[in-house]
Amino acid sequence: METPNPEAILGTCSFCGETVADRHVLIQYEKESGDQGVWAECPECLEVVDPASQSRI
Repeated sequence: METPNPEAILGTCSFCGETVADRHVLIQYEKESGDQGVWAECPECLEVVDPASQSRI
């Protein structure tokens, strides 16, 4: 079994553009399509974002 890499880049914050890494994940979930979704906290502005799709809560 592979150990997750906390430094793996997920994307960027849609508020400030900061890089969001796996260690910033708050919740992971499975979308209706079967794909995995994730919400993470930006380390710079502390907003909750979907770094893969650039969505905001």
